[in-house]
Amino acid sequence: MQTSTRAQLWRTSAACAAATMLIGGLLTAGTASAAPVSEPPPSATASAGAPSVAASPATAASSAAPLPGRLAQALDRDLGMSLEEFNAQGALATQASAIQAQVSAVDPAAVVTLTGDTITVKTSAPGVAKAAAGNAKVKVSDVVAAPPAAQSNPAGIDALVAAYAAEFGVGNLQSIMINGSGNYVIRTGDAATGGPITAARRLTAGARPTPHDFAAFYNNVTIQAADGPADAFADVTNGQGYVGVVGQMMAACSIGWSGFNATGAAAVLSAGHCTEDGAAVQTALTDPTKEPAEGGPGYVPTMLLGTFGASQFGGPNNTPATAPPGWDGNPNTANNIGTDFSVIDKIDPALNLLPQVTDWTTPEAPKNAGPKVTGVSTAIVGAPICKSGRTTGWTCGTVTEVGAFFVAGITYPKELKACTPVATVPECDDIRAVRGFGSTSLAGRPGDSGGSIIAGTLAVGMVSAGVPGEITYGVDLKDALKHTAGYTVKIFLEAPTVTTAAPVFRKGTITGSVAGAPAGTKVSVSIDGVATEVAVAGNGKWTAKAPNKFGTFDVTAQAKNGFSTSASTTATIAVIKETLAAPAITSPADGSNVGAPVTTIAGTGKAGATVELSGDVNGTAVVGAGGTWSFTVQNGLDEVGFYAVTAKQRLTDWNDSPASTSDFTVAPAAPAITSLANGQKFAFNQGPSVISGTNLDQATVRVSVDGRDYNAVVVGTTWSVTLGNQLATGNYSITAVQQWGGFRSLSSSFTVTVLAEPAPPATQAPAAAPGTAPTKAPVYAAGLANTGASGSLLLLGGAGVLLLLGGAAFLLIRRRNAR
Repeated sequence: MQTSTRAQLWRTSAACAAATMLIGGLLTAGTASAAPVSEPPPSATASAGAPSVAASPATAASSAAPLPGRLAQALDRDLGMSLEEFNAQGALATQASAIQAQVSAVDPAAVVTLTGDTITVKTSAPGVAKAAAGNAKVKVSDVVAAPPAAQSNPAGIDALVAAYAAEFGVGNLQSIMINGSGNYVIRTGDAATGGPITAARRLTAGARPTPHDFAAFYNNVTIQAADGPADAFADVTNGQGYVGVVGQMMAACSIGWSGFNATGAAAVLSAGHCTEDGAAVQTALTDPTKEPAEGGPGYVPTMLLGTFGASQFGGPNNTPATAPPGWDGNPNTANNIGTDFSVIDKIDPALNLLPQVTDWTTPEAPKNAGPKVTGVSTAIVGAPICKSGRTTGWTCGTVTEVGAFFVAGITYPKELKACTPVATVPECDDIRAVRGFGSTSLAGRPGDSGGSIIAGTLAVGMVSAGVPGEITYGVDLKDALKHTAGYTVKIFLEAPTVTTAAPVFRKGTITGSVAGAPAGTKVSVSIDGVATEVAVAGNGKWTAKAPNKFGTFDVTAQAKNGFSTSASTTATIAVIKETLAAPAITSPADGSNVGAPVTTIAGTGKAGATVELSGDVNGTAVVGAGGTWSFTVQNGLDEVGFYAVTAKQRLTDWNDSPASTSDFTVAPAAPAITSLANGQKFAFNQGPSVISGTNLDQATVRVSVDGRDYNAVVVGTTWSVTLGNQLATGNYSITAVQQWGGFRSLSSSFTVTVLAEPAPPATQAPAAAPGTAPTKAPVYAAGLANTGASGSLLLLGGAGVLLLLGGAAFLLIRRRNAR
């Protein structure tokens, strides 16, 4: 194991040598030279000893830019993957982060890892994990096996940190993290004085426990020897380097992320320890071509950057990581895990902070190479990541662990032996706890502090500390942002496209899209000087309304997400008159036969339009608010014949409608049915056998009785139909229509009813004499009651029987004929 050094020792002699030059340049020189990240580059005079850096002409950021050179090289060199695979893994890591957030709320000890294209969740709440996964490719392991007696699993990082700090303090603690196997790894200098023991050994009140005793209480906790707290990369850090002035010296760090404060003013996010607990105020950009990543000495200022604002290194107000006295074991009451962030405000207005990470391919113009930042996520174990810093440039690795790490504070003794084996110096307590993640494959050195750590195109952290050659620790960016009072990361947004090319009508729909738009993106659309803001749907589409007037207009669209904005897009759209639909003529309807006289033509149309009628009827009508119109025909159309009426409508600022036509017939009157009355009822066996009526001279008449047709006999202006038999009992529908020349008349429609045979009157038995008991009627074999007739009737001869049968047959035949 390589021995880690203290942050103070990592400041090189070059820093001290350059300090006088920086102070002199910042305080006495004229305007600083153009910063290589400005867009467009300002015209400026270089400060003494600070050569100007050429910047290429400004170009709008676009995904169509060439693939980042060193990004692709580093990915292939360090991870063996392509840029496309790296971006895909970043997207998967975002899904994994969302799953972890939901599952951890129920199971703090849950472990979420990313292996290839699969997200794995180990949790005691598998149902929550499956619900959170949705359609993502996720393997869920149900952790339900009960641990052996006297052993348990930690209830998450916070609880384990609090328990360890309460037992041993954090004087020699470097990190407590959870790896992809779900095992907690405690790296501590305490392990150097207490060797491993068997799992059967337990803590006792009579013996001072060792870290290995502590780990023996758990199923999945291991101890690794370390040299104590990690050293902060305090020299310089971030994708592009900068220096902060601290008295007569300066500290070099790297810019983590371009961003905004809560009001939208430009800001930079970096590591908190770069401020020396707030001692540093002024910052300046350094020349990328002179940084260690390019083989230069570093510390060559080019231009003022801004001033440090809020910062935190460790707990609130830069407090060390110690459990409070009398701690009750509740991780929520132990103020021992903080963060490591700083913000730089009052950014020089000549600078244009870009949502992009430099990959150091083109140090003379850093913006020319490197991935765009499209969002903020959380580091997931197993996810590939890359970092950019002024000392080691662009390197890549994978997330090994997530949890908390411990860093020597600014007052921690320079000599490690001052705190070994037992801390007797108050400054030895200055150890800061930071929530974040570790990578044993991501290269980092002093000066990379604050530098960007990115997964795909998603910002996940900033370089904070580490042991060179062994492990690099990154700040959890999402957690850090929670401590910044509303600061956000600037993200790249593609410029919107306007997809509507054809002319539109007034208040018509203008459509567009934003490629790769993250959730919450909106588009500011300005048309004819009127601006509006519309939401971008999940498929990247957006819509806006055209003006309520005619002409050709410029459409300017710009995507927005928080305070991040895209380049603007301008298109031209023509608003033209819309053509009215043809009005409808509903009366008389097209193809209909109507009786004379026709006195009204009516229909529907657009409210307010004027309907013009032509053909056999001429005139105009205005469509009412309800969308209907009508026209009164003078004298009416009273002659039998074929007619055609045409209608079209006109309305100001609309094109005239096409025409619609109704062809209808004014038909002869229906023939009259005079022998019947509509609804008439006939007695049983009294139904009619002949139907008659009147007609037009020289007309033919056709009659239908319950669907059976009859050609009537016409004599002059009368007609008749003989049915052959009387209408039997039932309901009948009768219609009559006449044909007069080439015209078919309207029809007469009647209904009549022939009543059923009435029931015979009931026969009442004679009353019994007073005081006489009623006689019970005998029941005969046929089941008929005694009618009171003489028994001799049963002896009727054959002639009587034949007579009765003959009468019954006659009745059946009559009824049948009647039908």
